[in-house]
Amino acid sequence: MSINDERDFAERLDGALRASMPSPAPVEGALRKGRAIRARRRIAAAVAAAAAVAAIGVGVPIVLRAGPAPAPPAAGRAPATVHRPGQASPPRSFRGLPPLRNTSGPFSWVSVNQLNGLAAVSAQDIWAVGSAATAKPLIEHWNGVAWTQVPAASPPGAKESLLNSVAATGSSSAWAVGYYNNGHAIKTLIERWNGRAWTQVPSPSPGGAHGSFLYGVAAAGQSSAWAVGYYLLSGSAVKTLIERWNGHMWVQVPSPSPGDARLNGVAAAGKSSARAVGLYFGPSMRPLTERWNGRAWRVVTSPNPGGCCNALNAVTTVGESGAWAAGNTGKTFDEALIERWNGRAWKQVTSPRPDGSRGSTLTAIAAGSPANAWAVGYYYADTKFEPAVFTLTERWNGRSWRQVASPSPGGSAVHLPDQSLLQAVCTISPSDAWSAGSYSSGSPLGKILTERWNGRTWTPLPPGH
Repeated sequence: MSINDERDFAERLDGALRASMPSPAPVEGALRKGRAIRARRRIAAAVAAAAAVAAIGVGVPIVLRAGPAPAPPAAGRAPATVHRPGQASPPRSFRGLPPLRNTSGPFSWVSVNQLNGLAAVSAQDIWAVGSAATAKPLIEHWNGVAWTQVPAASPPGAKESLLNSVAATGSSSAWAVGYYNNGHAIKTLIERWNGRAWTQVPSPSPGGAHGSFLYGVAAAGQSSAWAVGYYLLSGSAVKTLIERWNGHMWVQVPSPSPGDARLNGVAAAGKSSARAVGLYFGPSMRPLTERWNGRAWRVVTSPNPGGCCNALNAVTTVGESGAWAAGNTGKTFDEALIERWNGRAWKQVTSPRPDGSRGSTLTAIAAGSPANAWAVGYYYADTKFEPAVFTLTERWNGRSWRQVASPSPGGSAVHLPDQSLLQAVCTISPSDAWSAGSYSSGSPLGKILTERWNGRTWTPLPPGH
């Protein structure tokens, strides 16, 4: 396909997506009927956009929207990014813009300040990674007193780059993963902390010019780590991507791709056991769970509530045999989805619905013990004007999940695109946990959000400078 043909394909697909969407006013019948179809189109849009990026060779990719074009932002405000494939989408009955995020997809990069991943070695040694308004990776470190920014390894020639996840096994060993755009292709990005500095480590990018992306990382020791995401093939296919650190180098490992599929998160329980979660398209969008048994990755059956429009965004292990996964479900409105591995099978577990919400999703989950786990994300509150976006924090107490109040400094719906959302969580003890994300409050660049649990309440703390 020539450069002009690829550009024309991207533009025609964008026009078709716009034409297929209902009007901005709520149309419940059309929403229920077309949501599954539009979910599949979000993956198709990613494929077309990545091809356009590679062909045109510019630093800022073409923007393809999976919904009606938003109204121009108010003066002094930055437009919110569009929804990306595989990430939880905003409730379809809202006319409002989706949250300002920079964690997924080649066609919606916006340089914003945001934290996407957390990893704790101890209460005095915590890493946070994300994106900066400079279009470079952002890394911050908590030393027990304050957050400080630590230089990241920005790939040579990168037009844009970001980190989505971080994992640490000690004070001198940590991994962070994401992707970057060199103006010709989207490539995987893996960085390593050796106790003194973060350096880039070569990693496979099997998508070539079409695009390769990493969203999750887990470490099981100095010589064993996993990274997951997806890559694009020429034409239309989206394939899962799993890479492994064998102590010497990162290598791609075969992974199941049942249809168009992607992985969003990974967790390890020893060198011979790991789990990855995401979504795939069969007749409809449904959760994808895979397990490493020491020899190969295999698909494991997981609940698909309602038979449609479900995705898992994060996974965590509990000891050698337990695990939790979190994401979103719903044909009309996205609602938080939590699933649990009980040693034999995945089972859906009831997740609380925030009072007054009209849609919610969970983006991260972490467990410290069978009786202590946290899940975070965001939810929308139905208002007269536009949806307000608030942080969502839930806790597992060993018997049930309960919502726990968490700060939302981004403001209300009247001041869109002001919003607050959480993208990462880690737990150190029942009385010490962290969450991170971003919020906007009049700033076109976004603001970093970090919150800490002290055993009684969540409190926001200043980020590094």
